[in-house]
Amino acid sequence: MGRSPKPLRIVLDSTLADWEEFEKLKAQGHEIIVAGEDQLTDLVLSPNAWRMDPQHRKYLPLAIAAGRAKRYPKEK
Repeated sequence: MGRSPKPLRIVLDSTLADWEEFEKLKAQGHEIIVAGEDQLTDLVLSPNAWRMDPQHRKYLPLAIAAGRAKRYPKEK
């Protein structure tokens, strides 16, 4: 598994921190930040926020791709 040429900063709710997918992303060079329970409690509002819980886990690659597209737009 190589290093990502387009690393992202990903903030996680502490309930998602044990997903093995995030360890793999960290190994690829992405910055993974686990917010404590006192930081993310009820509602997160952001143009870049994705709902991510166990039933949405299969959409994690799509969320990563969308994050890359937002941070690293294609130049024309």
